[in-house]
Amino acid sequence: MLWSLAALASLVLIIKGRGMLPTTGASSAFSLAGPDVIRVKVTGVQGKAGVYCLPHGSVLGSVINMAPHGLNIESAKLEDSTRQLKDGEWVIFNITGVEATRISTIMMSAAERMLLGVPLDPSSLTESDWERLPGIGPVLARRIVLDRQCNGGFRSVRDLERIPGIGRITVDRIERYF
Repeated sequence: MLWSLAALASLVLIIKGRGMLPTTGASSAFSLAGPDVIRVKVTGVQGKAGVYCLPHGSVLGSVINMAPHGLNIESAKLEDSTRQLKDGEWVIFNITGVEATRISTIMMSAAERMLLGVPLDPSSLTESDWERLPGIGPVLARRIVLDRQCNGGFRSVRDLERIPGIGRITVDRIERYF
């Protein structure tokens, strides 16, 4: 099931991820480019939804500029427009008509970040996120989250070896996602 979900998500991302970057410059087809690029998902703007590869250091204002002119953008987000975007961030435009357009930002799901090659943070994954990783089932996922709650966050994925049932081989298998 994970493979079919990944295939469907890939198709949607490839189709919707084409277009002009919301900063100045030439158009760019969807790609998993190198470390000088971040991947940002945009939804809520008709004709602009998709995943964009932006130059590292791009700011929220460059995505806000994608919105059609004349939208009443919530002033709090305009003040926040110089904040740098993070790799794997999701910018959501909630256009409700005549009211101010609300813009919120959250991180994409772990499955989307894994698909796009965006590194995961072991200190912020949920049980269901952990279960998506190879070799991590519901029991280990529960142990990981419980260990994090009791002993604090993980400095690196290698810290998972402190959890009973997770050894070097399991960490080696999932390390590429972090």
